[in-house]
Amino acid sequence: MDFAYHYTDEQEAFRRGVAAWLDGHAPDLTNLLDGGPLDGATATVVERFRLELGAKGWLAPTDSTEDGGAGLTADDNVIILEELNRAGLIHLLEDASSSLRSAVRKWGDEEQHSQFIRPIALGQLTVWKHVLPPPSRLESASVGIRAFPDADGYILDGRAMFSGPGAQPSRLWTLARVKSEDGNREPMACFLVSTDLDGVRITTPRSLVADSVRRVFFDQVWVPRSDMLGEEDDGPPIMGVQTAHTNLADLPTLLESETDALLQYTRETSVDGAPLSSEPVRQQLLVEAYIASRVMRLLRMRGAWLRESGQGEGFEEAEAKLWEERAMERLSEAAQESIGIYALLDADDPAAAGGGRFQRLQLRELSEKSGNPSAGDMAAGLGMEEPDQRPTNSDEESDDEPRSN
Repeated sequence: MDFAYHYTDEQEAFRRGVAAWLDGHAPDLTNLLDGGPLDGATATVVERFRLELGAKGWLAPTDSTEDGGAGLTADDNVIILEELNRAGLIHLLEDASSSLRSAVRKWGDEEQHSQFIRPIALGQLTVWKHVLPPPSRLESASVGIRAFPDADGYILDGRAMFSGPGAQPSRLWTLARVKSEDGNREPMACFLVSTDLDGVRITTPRSLVADSVRRVFFDQVWVPRSDMLGEEDDGPPIMGVQTAHTNLADLPTLLESETDALLQYTRETSVDGAPLSSEPVRQQLLVEAYIASRVMRLLRMRGAWLRESGQGEGFEEAEAKLWEERAMERLSEAAQESIGIYALLDADDPAAAGGGRFQRLQLRELSEKSGNPSAGDMAAGLGMEEPDQRPTNSDEESDDEPRSN
């Protein structure tokens, strides 16, 4: 039985055109791809290239040209995804923008459709999304932003973590607890907040991995009612909307590319005339890391297929993510055991293995180790109960009014 994917002549011809265009236009983002810091100059390069991709419709290939896409078929989309991935640029198709377009289509009014769908697809609007617990653990206390009705808008107060591309977003896609008239409940609403509004302040917290998340402060920010997406009670389902990622599920991730980089390094680096990969213990560690990375892809493909076909139990993609987290930990250990202290040196040290690549890998793995939301999602999907782990917010205001200056 042949499980290989066979491309048509039309797809191969389209691939040659895509590859040629990328060869002539794609920037060198090596530092960004292997987890290095995203400095101001790199952020500008990324923004300009995303605009070029958007102009071609490749940020939303299967969307209509009226909506800013390229109007291509699913077969063409596969080629674009594969070539972007081969060039190390698949991360530019970040999830927040595509998810927001889906949310606006379902919950937005006509004005919001014209305001967001096409500009986002063209790369003209950059979106940062509120970092929230998984749906199974989303509680009022975990939302750090309050919304107070005020005439034709709302006053937002509080702070939260956001993630997204670039140094400055056009819109902050956020969830907020709304003060209700009866005071007995707090519906959660979704807002698309412009960063040009007074009272919005963005900081970058110190973290192991640069530019992974930002902290945003809302100091009595007045937001017009027209910037609320859906109704006040629609916030959680809007924030949780997902787009179909079946075509992305079988593409290599950071875990796989870093695993391949480690394998190549140990083959090409010799000690006493023998490659590092020739030592039996190292071989065992490397084989285990390789197998774990490939099993992760199979689980991702299975989870995406079950979700798309409506046959899953609801925890399959969380299972794949949990496996990925543990496989990344195994890869980090394999790098340390295979390379030794040189894997702990950063790019400033000339003796660093892979130019500091494996040190950045370990920093990223450590930064993502805190908490384990994927395990919680799996438990919820299986109907298992967990002890209450509701986060506390020592900085939360106890009164029902916005803070005064």
